[in-house]
Amino acid sequence: MKKILTFLAVCFCVAAAAAELRIAVVDLDRIFREYYKSRIAEDFLNQQAEAARIYMGQLNTRLEAARADARKLGTNALNPALSDSDRKKAADAADAALAKVKSIETEISLYTNERMRELRRVEQEKRNEIIADIQKEIQRRAAAGNYAFVFDCSGRSTNNLPSLLVYPKKNDISDAVIRELNRSAAKPQTGAK
Repeated sequence: MKKILTFLAVCFCVAAAAAELRIAVVDLDRIFREYYKSRIAEDFLNQQAEAARIYMGQLNTRLEAARADARKLGTNALNPALSDSDRKKAADAADAALAKVKSIETEISLYTNERMRELRRVEQEKRNEIIADIQKEIQRRAAAGNYAFVFDCSGRSTNNLPSLLVYPKKNDISDAVIRELNRSAAKPQTGAK
């Protein structure tokens, strides 16, 4: 598939040269990395993941305490020094403690699955917003610059080689796209004079 795409890119370039069409190149990986909204989204997702990690730590602490309690009660239920009624009470308490352990394990499993699903959903949503912004700016810049084709030079072939091997650096509009996307980023406040 990559070979076909590379071949098509070459064909487009040859056709464009023959028809004197303008061609531009962008590095989508770099644009995505350097777009300020990507860093904001990454920070947000990292904060959410850290909050989940802290809560999971609390759940695991509760689980370990419940397991220790269940082991202690289970040991008491087998203690021959206790009367039959005391061992029965200890066995009932051990069963209740084991039920609590199972409940916490279930809570951990549900929380982990739900939290991971939510984080993936939010990540995809933010990624889609960022990609839409990038595509909109590339399309705007292509129309303004009268570019017939815009190729991504960040892609890799199956041999891990760039899919676009040679292109004039002057046709790379990545810097202009990044500059325009980041133009609306909040400017740091300078000291008042």
